[in-house]
Amino acid sequence: MASRKRTGNATPTIAQPARTDRDLAQQAKTRLRRIEGQVRGIQGMLDRLDEEQDALGQRVRDLLASGKRQTEVARELGLTRQRVAGLAQGRCGPEGEPCDSLLTQVLAVHAAVEQVGLLIMELHLQRCVLEGVPITEGRLQELRESLRLWSRLGSS
Repeated sequence: MASRKRTGNATPTIAQPARTDRDLAQQAKTRLRRIEGQVRGIQGMLDRLDEEQDALGQRVRDLLASGKRQTEVARELGLTRQRVAGLAQGRCGPEGEPCDSLLTQVLAVHAAVEQVGLLIMELHLQRCVLEGVPITEGRLQELRESLRLWSRLGSS
């Protein structure tokens, strides 16, 4: 009963039989638990970022206060001279790698929350909007696909 269709550059979709309310709710709960884990991971990254930044900044300031030049401190700690100068002044480093990782994780959480929203929207449609309305499986699949496309449009 699975059928594939391709429209424009859209990825092919496989028609799915109507999912039960219980299936949709379970999928949403499972995804929300994963999101909770991702959020805890982001919180941990932020905690480590603060601790590492503070500790490294203090180490740089201590070495500079002991009379070492920025070039010597950079060589000793394996940093660039610009990074040492930034840490000495309390700024975040120019490479921004930890920040990039954090932003990537936030984007992943955002996408996961959108997927949960689609599941909840489908549950709402089945339980509240379309209950008792005769609808073919093909029409229901078209409605699902329209929701997914609308969701992608809203996130671009």
